[in-house]
Amino acid sequence: MGLVKKEEAPLKSSDEAPDEPEDTPVVKTLKEIDDRYLAIEREYEKEVMALQLEYARKQQPFLEERRDLLAAGGPAPGTGTPALTGFWLQALKNHPAFQAKFEEWDEPVLEYLTDIGKDYLDESNTEKGFRLTFHFAENPYFTNATLEKEYATEEANPYNGEIECKAIKSSQIDWKAGKNITVARAPKAAKAGRGGRKQAAKKALEEEPRPSFFHEFFRDLAPGCVQEEFKIADDSDDDEDMMTQYLMNGDFETGTALRDHIIPFAVRWYTGEAVPEGFEGGPEDDDSEDDDDDDDDDLEDDDDDD
Repeated sequence: MGLVKKEEAPLKSSDEAPDEPEDTPVVKTLKEIDDRYLAIEREYEKEVMALQLEYARKQQPFLEERRDLLAAGGPAPGTGTPALTGFWLQALKNHPAFQAKFEEWDEPVLEYLTDIGKDYLDESNTEKGFRLTFHFAENPYFTNATLEKEYATEEANPYNGEIECKAIKSSQIDWKAGKNITVARAPKAAKAGRGGRKQAAKKALEEEPRPSFFHEFFRDLAPGCVQEEFKIADDSDDDEDMMTQYLMNGDFETGTALRDHIIPFAVRWYTGEAVPEGFEGGPEDDDSEDDDDDDDDDLEDDDDDD
């Protein structure tokens, strides 16, 4: 699946934005005050960025210690974390942002995760975006040792602190022969032979896309570029742009949750200690639903007794 770049039509004179009314002298002076205030704010932000990098470097050894501890015991079949099999998969599944993103065929692949890392695209300006790196043990599914995902961001508005995701770029997965879990394989319909009989030749398999975390998470997204699977002939350009922006916003929130919540405190997500109170979807909620059903049955029994 790829991106389709749309050609932008030239602006017509009727499409040009109308001239804004000129500011009054008082408003101009107030804006000058704002600009001087903003200049100090920029100095503050620069200092904060430097502190973020300084403390990120101090924290990095702890993340490396965690990685080494999970790898204790050496390589083991079917897992990237021998000390706690399926550590990263469970940590991800316990977070609301990831809980519904995995299909059953995704999980055996994610068992091979050894670590998930994060870093900035530009350490001189952390607002330019960040990178997530998924590290995998050698596995039967693909040849990549790492899969990366980059979020390019910029400040959308200096007056409200809004950060906007401008583009998302992901690694291409090099699937091993017959191991691409993002497609399902089914026999092609046999062609009719002479006399209308079906040919008895060996049936070939055809691949059909199916839902998968590895397709939906590791893909490229950018404004003005439409995912082929969402490009519909009857849709307007505005609808396609809205779909792309919707996907980008959701993807950015997911990536930010991984960067800020799961990576720093993965073991608390693994154990469930970090799971928000009242979060639905975990195994505990399934038990509570069963309890609710039992309560309903008890109430019905009471009514029958009456």
